[in-house]
Amino acid sequence: MEVSLPSDFLVAGRKKALGLFTNSLEISGFRKGHVPENVVIEKVGEAGLLEEAVNILIKEHFPKIVEQEKLDILGQPKISITKLALGNPVEFKAVFAVMPEIELPDYRKIAASSQKSVAREEPKAEEKEIEDVLLQIRKNKAHFDYHKNNPEDKGHNHTEIKDEDLPPLDDELAKEAGNFKDLNELKEKVRQNIIEEKKIRNTEKKRAAIMEGLVKNTKIDLPEILVASETEKSLAQMKNDVERMGGKFEDYLSHAKKSEEDLKKDLKESSEKKAKIQLIFNKIAEVEKLEPNKEILENEVKQIMEHYKDASETSARIYVATILINQEVLKLLEKE
Repeated sequence: MEVSLPSDFLVAGRKKALGLFTNSLEISGFRKGHVPENVVIEKVGEAGLLEEAVNILIKEHFPKIVEQEKLDILGQPKISITKLALGNPVEFKAVFAVMPEIELPDYRKIAASSQKSVAREEPKAEEKEIEDVLLQIRKNKAHFDYHKNNPEDKGHNHTEIKDEDLPPLDDELAKEAGNFKDLNELKEKVRQNIIEEKKIRNTEKKRAAIMEGLVKNTKIDLPEILVASETEKSLAQMKNDVERMGGKFEDYLSHAKKSEEDLKKDLKESSEKKAKIQLIFNKIAEVEKLEPNKEILENEVKQIMEHYKDASETSARIYVATILINQEVLKLLEKE
């Protein structure tokens, strides 16, 4: 976008800039805020004064132009001044990405057909699966007891354990494993947990199928700024994961024999998909008039601000609202 502002705007902007410098400059021999105009101009220079003036004008008028033109801008625009001189119009060029137009496909139909590819039978817990979990509980108990009785032995092999070293599978084990009243109650809890995990995995598969179908059937001219934003988010998550496990990201890169730029290239395809999904979900939410639960939104934002004192409340609100709206969209699509 090429913008031209009337010459009298620059005169007004210069006056405001002069006032800002007058109030902020500290010059020996003058009280702050009482520096004469000629001294201020001599200190900052006419070019510096006009540069500040045009910055003021852009902050004041560019948002109005964007609103007037009904533009949905993504990220910060890159602005370059093309003409700046007293007595002449101020001219500048702004380059920015805009939210792309999205023509949604029949998302309800896609959701219904995509879910058909995922098994819909009621999940069950097989006896072998229950036995495997119970065996792992016995192994964990054996390791715990060994270290409790042999605190000096740091070289204990956790992969090799004999059957005779395992505690018996009985009511006593159940009570120690989680305060269950007997073995039958422990087995029932294990069975329920296995079924619940399968339900969660099944839901994840359905959602993945829905999202894959939506991406495949929606054409979007994706702005690079959105892809870059998703890539940075994924990279930040990787760094957090490595550091949370006690490692250093530099060591991780060294071990992987990759640079940060290499990782960004690796993440580009998945970042494009994430960006597309978010745009599609935003559009569906708009069409279906879906909104986040206000009570949950406020509680989640409150928790974030309590844990991260320096966080931006606006950013936290956008982050939580996006997650909640995405959940509403998925609930809608899963009903199909």
